[in-house]
Amino acid sequence: MTAEVAIINRSGIALAADSAVTIGRDRVWKNSNKLFHLAPSNDVAVMVFGSGDYCGLPWEVVIKEFRKSLGKTTYSRVEEYVGRFLGFLDDLVVPPTPLADLTGWYIILNAISQTQKAMTASGSLKRRQQLIAAISEKIEEADHYPLLFDGYSRDQYRKKHSQKIKEFMAEELGMHVTQTMHSKMITLCYERSRRAFETKFETGVVFAGYGDSELLPVVIEMCVDGELEGKVRAWQVRENNMNEGGTSGAILPFAQADVANLFVEGTLPQYLSYTRQTLLQTLDLKTAELVKDYVPEPDRVVEMERQKKANRAMVKQFSTDFKQYRHDESVANLLKVVNSLPKEEMAAMAEALVEITSLRRKMDSSLETVGGPVDVAIISKSDGFVWTKRKHYFDVEFNRDFMERRNQRYQGNQDA
Repeated sequence: MTAEVAIINRSGIALAADSAVTIGRDRVWKNSNKLFHLAPSNDVAVMVFGSGDYCGLPWEVVIKEFRKSLGKTTYSRVEEYVGRFLGFLDDLVVPPTPLADLTGWYIILNAISQTQKAMTASGSLKRRQQLIAAISEKIEEADHYPLLFDGYSRDQYRKKHSQKIKEFMAEELGMHVTQTMHSKMITLCYERSRRAFETKFETGVVFAGYGDSELLPVVIEMCVDGELEGKVRAWQVRENNMNEGGTSGAILPFAQADVANLFVEGTLPQYLSYTRQTLLQTLDLKTAELVKDYVPEPDRVVEMERQKKANRAMVKQFSTDFKQYRHDESVANLLKVVNSLPKEEMAAMAEALVEITSLRRKMDSSLETVGGPVDVAIISKSDGFVWTKRKHYFDVEFNRDFMERRNQRYQGNQDA
């Protein structure tokens, strides 16, 4: 896990990323690089969070190989760099390791595990019927995910994965797998594979900076989640483009965003969820008492449903009003300040948000999933990409030839 922050206003972007990387379940190293200058010839940065590799390749290797392929090429818009990067991943030859297929195996095993929970009956026939109904329901849900691979057919997927799916089903379910069960499960796995369905191995990739023709900053967050038949599974999560009429600054936290959200809104999403649930339960309990005491028995069921509907409407209105209150009292005032911050103050603020997240993890978790040195960079149209704080695992004074080799390799003279 990690904590990363981008702060954006009309004068530039400040980026900050910690260095912690979790290995297994109980070990954390604090020397990982997550913030990169894309190439010396452009004003674009890349941050990564989530999974530390792409199909078995460390992200640092992938990004620096992309940097070499990019060379001195520049583009008019940041979104064009994103497109070029996704094309690079499509063409990237990934070494044949078990890690390369993790996404595909996860989709299959997760589908079996989720639908297996519906098998609560005792008889084999009823259990199969429950499983088929659960798979059909999940297939309908999958239709709501954005489509990534329109030209990829079910038959292509079936030919490659049919046997493995059947073997996994037989092993996990402990029963004979009928043709209907098998066919339905293939359809579910196929639909999830070709759509924006997240696994546990996805990586957030953030592009931030300026294209040649862009006068104001742009931040684009992508989700990269393995590959399908050699093509990258990736989709856009959000975009903040100040060239399209946006006038307000923004604080954009990534990965572990709870502390940043607390700083901006004054509360956490889980607190809001708890408040809504508790309020609704309290209203429903009081409603049940009043209906029991004052409504004739023949009318109680109808009246109770009517009152529950009214309770849900009240809680929804409360949530809307409270959101507006938080915006007026906290968010709006903070963003006014962010919108006028100079670049160096934005950098200090971004670093502070990452540092305070690290401190919080030291206090509330046995595993410090945020920590280590914080890398900080500023990107502006006038000055380009500038490191304000950066870790090295070696002393630059003792490795002057390293800088010369870098400049020759990337055909530039900026430290990236």
